[in-house]
Amino acid sequence: MNKQRKLPTVSDFLLNVPLYKVYAFNKEDYRELSELRNYEGPLDCQCLGCSSKSVFKERKGYKSYEEHYALQSGVFKVNLTCSRDSTHYLDFYFLVNGLSIQKIGQYPSLADLEQVEIEKYRGILDKHLYTEFSKAIGLSSHGIGIGSFVYLRRIFENLVYSAFNSLEAESVTREDFERMRMDEKIKLLKDHLPSFLVQNRSIYSILSKGIHSLTEQETLEVFPAIKLGIELILDEKLEQDEKQKKIEEAEHQISIINQKIKNA
Repeated sequence: MNKQRKLPTVSDFLLNVPLYKVYAFNKEDYRELSELRNYEGPLDCQCLGCSSKSVFKERKGYKSYEEHYALQSGVFKVNLTCSRDSTHYLDFYFLVNGLSIQKIGQYPSLADLEQVEIEKYRGILDKHLYTEFSKAIGLSSHGIGIGSFVYLRRIFENLVYSAFNSLEAESVTREDFERMRMDEKIKLLKDHLPSFLVQNRSIYSILSKGIHSLTEQETLEVFPAIKLGIELILDEKLEQDEKQKKIEEAEHQISIINQKIKNA
């Protein structure tokens, strides 16, 4: 099992690091371990009970800042409570084994926490793609990076093909479009795609390389950044769709007002 040498920050360890990823440490790292063992928050995180972002703080527990305690082998847990409702909580479980540490459990799971955050994309992703986005997050949270990239790439591809399908007059035939490289497709559709996607089209090549060349560990390390990129693309598309709905509603209301004025 590969061990990562640099310990993550406490918030990253709690909210971003998948289960069973092993980190090696030295005795000199006892301060970082002590900070994790005795963590009191605050931690900004999605609360499933509140269905919104919240701030979590410690639940009462034993604390010690001594070196021998920080380095002690065995299982320890970090318990945090929602500041809005004390019945909503986060539990994290860690195993220290010699000079290595890994997260071995948490509730709610990483996937559960992120499912709430992607709920807003249901309106712009069809049911199949929304499910694939959910699967990508679930796979990553269980340490499966390559499989998660497969689903993210499908979402990226669908956004590009949807833009092509929506064109009333195609500047190229579908056959020619299919033969183009992804970079060429994006350049062709640049006026019909979210600007973040156009400016960061290298996301696609990273996803493809992740599927064909990178290791599981390498894909897991870059997954958060690529997922964030996909979310920014979807956020821009969501904003565009909402703006278009407002435009249509405003035009409709203005048309009614004009008709009433004419009939007055």
